[in-house]
Amino acid sequence: MTAGTGSSVEAGYLRDRHPYYRLGSGATPLVVLPGLSDAFKPLGVSCVQALLYERYYFRRFAADFTVSVLGRPYGLPAGYDTDEMAAEYADAIAALGYDSVACLGISMGGLIAQHLAVKHNCVSRLVLSVTGCRLGDHGKRTIRRWRDWAAEGEWFRAVLDGVPESYTGYRRWCYGPFLRAIRPLLPTPASEADIVTAAQAALAHDTTGSLGEIDVPTLAIGGTEDTFFPPEILRETAAGIPESRLELIEGVGHGGYEERPRVWNAAIERFLRS
Repeated sequence: MTAGTGSSVEAGYLRDRHPYYRLGSGATPLVVLPGLSDAFKPLGVSCVQALLYERYYFRRFAADFTVSVLGRPYGLPAGYDTDEMAAEYADAIAALGYDSVACLGISMGGLIAQHLAVKHNCVSRLVLSVTGCRLGDHGKRTIRRWRDWAAEGEWFRAVLDGVPESYTGYRRWCYGPFLRAIRPLLPTPASEADIVTAAQAALAHDTTGSLGEIDVPTLAIGGTEDTFFPPEILRETAAGIPESRLELIEGVGHGGYEERPRVWNAAIERFLRS
């Protein structure tokens, strides 16, 4: 199923479960697995989201890649973990018509992508963006807060808390007041229970013992100020994967791909082309 988005982006649902956006015309398929913020989205596909993917986040990759952003299904069962999510993503990639893809996992999407690379023969090249083999201690405390707030119906508190936890520079100070100002316009998440389930899955994730089974070229990229996946965990993650490289971007945090998009995307593009 596809839906009009007001752009050249194809959007709809795969297997009637995974919301997806597909853009670009390159010969190489690039599948993007989004972070925990995916659980905060409303039901359905969005024209605004399609335009952001096309003209901002993945514009650089559209010429050489066909980019498919795969959201997670709605109505996740309680206790659903990143390993089980990876199995569903493997089926979704097959539904896109691909046997093997380059995979860009962002934050929680990178946790899932690790299982995808270990247990499913559909990843040819892996980018772990602002993610690692497990959350750092500060990151765990933050995700627990968000989980508990979502369970109490206070999802917007988590959105606001995400600003100082993710950004450095002017975004740290400007985004909070902006979000408060537009609060009446923000759509309600499709399921606060999904936020709880996704947060718990991220908290439970630990692939420290299976990193050596990732047998595809891998780039781990993150910011030196990331409080969710700090540099020591990124180094440990890269060191545990046989064929890997590490890129640490100075002075940015968990939102580094938005704060330094040219530097960030150039590093990913170099890796995917190499």
